[in-house]
Amino acid sequence: MDLGRLNLGRGVESGAAAALAAAGALALCAVFLLAGGHDPLRAAFVLVENSLGTRDGIYETLTRSVPLAVAGLGIVVAFRANAYNIGADGQLMIGALVGVTALQLGGDLGAASGPWLLLASVAGGALYGAFAGWLRARFDANEIIVTIMLNYVAVQFLAWAVRGPLQEKAAIFPRSDFIPDSARLPELVAGSLHAGVLVALALALLLSFVIRRSVFGYQLDAVGESRPAAEYGGIAGGRIVVLAMAASGGLAGLAGGIEVAGVFHRLEENMSPGAGMAAIAVALLARLNPLAVPFTALLFGVLTVGTAALQRQMGVPYPLVWIIEGSVILAFLLAGWRRSRVAT
Repeated sequence: MDLGRLNLGRGVESGAAAALAAAGALALCAVFLLAGGHDPLRAAFVLVENSLGTRDGIYETLTRSVPLAVAGLGIVVAFRANAYNIGADGQLMIGALVGVTALQLGGDLGAASGPWLLLASVAGGALYGAFAGWLRARFDANEIIVTIMLNYVAVQFLAWAVRGPLQEKAAIFPRSDFIPDSARLPELVAGSLHAGVLVALALALLLSFVIRRSVFGYQLDAVGESRPAAEYGGIAGGRIVVLAMAASGGLAGLAGGIEVAGVFHRLEENMSPGAGMAAIAVALLARLNPLAVPFTALLFGVLTVGTAALQRQMGVPYPLVWIIEGSVILAFLLAGWRRSRVAT
């Protein structure tokens, strides 16, 4: 058997499935636009023009793509181990909360403030994700339900923090004071684009290397394919699940820290709503390939920025982007079901 041709065929099939899912989602959106009395062609023009047609639009699209890419990479880690992390939203919030708390406790550390904030964010998200993984490994708890419920806990905990111990000195709005300038990410373009873009690209390369070339990457895939078989071969399946959820939560927490350090410069109650759920669609559209995640995140960045323009210029409801995300996830579920039927 020609393994090169086999791998090429699988790659073409995966690419075709991703393209088909994206096309199906866009077609469904066109149907909703028509039902609402809007012209899909004009909507497509407005969406692309405002997200990619201007310099500011491109910068905003890239900025919106960063948390989706970083959290999406976290989803890749968990899903490859067959651990369904639906809690990236909560892990992002906890990461941002722990990062700002660590910064306030440590004070202005000068050049070390930024790394301290991001490392604390990673630790907060990792612990939150590892807790769900531990419940799965120790008690066989359904991690889907656990992570969804932990999202609600994170929402309420963040709301309490920005109304209580971390609230700004003026005590007017539910948000923290600004972080020091030393803790902010460097700007690649003044006032428009921060260095989180480079962080996301570097993480995609690093994670691709880990998955393809490291023992941990092999163990992830082995447990994801068949945990009983992996354990028979000497791999501690429960430990891998916990580590996968910890790494997934850590990356989601890092996304929260990047949002604080690069965009908001403070902790806010409604920070990056829905980014964690969008990250699931990003990872699925990338076929759990880390190198493809930045590109699918960019696609959702285009949709996020473009849909906001559709709302302003054509009166199209913003939840349209949620329809796209749901359509992508549904398309991949159907594609996976079809492949399993063909395989049997």
